[in-house]
Amino acid sequence: MKELSVRKLAPGAAIAIDGRLDEPAWQAAATTGPFVNVGTGREDRSLPTQGEARLLWDDGFLYVGFDVSDRTITGGFPEGARDPHLWERDTVEVMIDPDGDGDNKDYYEIQINPQNLVFDSQFDDYNAPRGGPSGPFGHEAWSAGLTSAVALRGTLDDGSDEDVGYVVEAKIPWSSFAKAKAAPPSPGDAWRMNFYAMQDNGGAAWSPILGEGNFHRARRFGRVRFVAAEGEAGGAGAPAAAPSAPAGPKPGYRADPPDR
Repeated sequence: MKELSVRKLAPGAAIAIDGRLDEPAWQAAATTGPFVNVGTGREDRSLPTQGEARLLWDDGFLYVGFDVSDRTITGGFPEGARDPHLWERDTVEVMIDPDGDGDNKDYYEIQINPQNLVFDSQFDDYNAPRGGPSGPFGHEAWSAGLTSAVALRGTLDDGSDEDVGYVVEAKIPWSSFAKAKAAPPSPGDAWRMNFYAMQDNGGAAWSPILGEGNFHRARRFGRVRFVAAEGEAGGAGAPAAAPSAPAGPKPGYRADPPDR
């Protein structure tokens, strides 16, 4: 099981949500390392999207920064669309189970695409509620209340050139997680999360699914442990990513079944 210790921002430190992970805090932040094949748990350079994520936190927000490699950056949704099906094209995704028990009760899904559009929803149980093949998926009325920015390394929706990728930066208020036992968390608390770089309903993950369902399978989410700021009680040691998961039994780009 993947694990990541995430350092709290030092008092007085600030993160500007501008799509640039250039603050010193981001440079020192905990990182997932390269995402892996969802079926094998191994790095797979043949996948059309690659990525990694960085995490920080403070008493007000969870901060997430994605760096995605993608040679064909695709948006394709109407400007200002609410909860569009971002997984059908290019997007990053965060799954969050605040209880940390992996039972799929009361978890959250947040996606942000290269257009800086957002899909966010809250689920009572594994993929539930679900309104059918076209949704709604979960309680789509829920809003993460996040602030986000995207920086493109390429041109959106232009197949005539080769792109490099894009960066997504977001801060998510703890107050949005009404189903959590405690938000913000305290140093030492652990939540279950997963992170994906997606294209066409498939993608690469921080913690692989290994054939145990689709991208919503909370028992396959990694553990994110919150660590106090340097110099605060409980703030000794440096955040570090756990070693990559061993190879799993089921290779593939998409989860089994697909995410939707």
